[in-house]
Amino acid sequence: MPHQTRTPRARWWTYTLIAVVGLLALAPFAWMISTALMTTGQTLQVPPKLLPSPATLAGIKEVFERLPFGTLVLNTALVSAARVAGTIVIASLAAYALAVIKVPGARIVLITILALIMVPGDIFIIPNYAIISSLHLTNTLTALFVPNVFDVFAVFLLYQFFRSIPRELVEAARMDGASHLRILVTIIVPVARSGIITVALLTVLSEWKELLWPIVVNRSEDKLPVGPGLAMLRGTYTTDYNVLMSAGLLAALPMVIIFLLLQKHFIASVARSGLK
Repeated sequence: MPHQTRTPRARWWTYTLIAVVGLLALAPFAWMISTALMTTGQTLQVPPKLLPSPATLAGIKEVFERLPFGTLVLNTALVSAARVAGTIVIASLAAYALAVIKVPGARIVLITILALIMVPGDIFIIPNYAIISSLHLTNTLTALFVPNVFDVFAVFLLYQFFRSIPRELVEAARMDGASHLRILVTIIVPVARSGIITVALLTVLSEWKELLWPIVVNRSEDKLPVGPGLAMLRGTYTTDYNVLMSAGLLAALPMVIIFLLLQKHFIASVARSGLK
């Protein structure tokens, strides 16, 4: 009698583990939603309540009373769009030079990029501020994204995609007289669309949660993004956590919607880059 496999049992345990991990990952988000729908008094109860009773939107209303929330979101959206455009252009050109043209010293440049990925970005705050200040760009929206348009991780990710594209396509285009820029725009970019969308998504996420750099370079409230705006809701002695969580929920919703719309491309790009 042939030996029976235990695939169903293995799948059952796999799905159970995924469900448990998923619930643990969603627990903080669920707690944020619950707290956002509470009153200030309910958030201070001991022991803490898990569900609002009754639910209220007073915290969300107070967010717009305490902060110019619409301006903060608009600033973040504009800065994110500018940073995404700059990052994709620079990273695409750099990745093309390393993966397709294979310029002299490409391996050394790639090793340097990998080393820079492991360097904390906060150590560049002082030199970045000195440069932005010398250009008289402090307290502007431009100052929020210019130091971050070169993203070494974006270069490495696109390098992984570009080097998997068949050389025959590039060589055929070169024989037809196409320039490197035309090859990049008309051949490489469409093929590596998932990778570019992933870079855009990660860049927006990084800019959306930026906190320290905007506080350093900008002082005016109308020139700040969402992150520092949420920090202003923390009081010196007490904090209305229902208001803070309401603001966090409102700030997180755009990123959740964007991820849900682009998750297919994001998962596909992670799978492809992980197979190399």
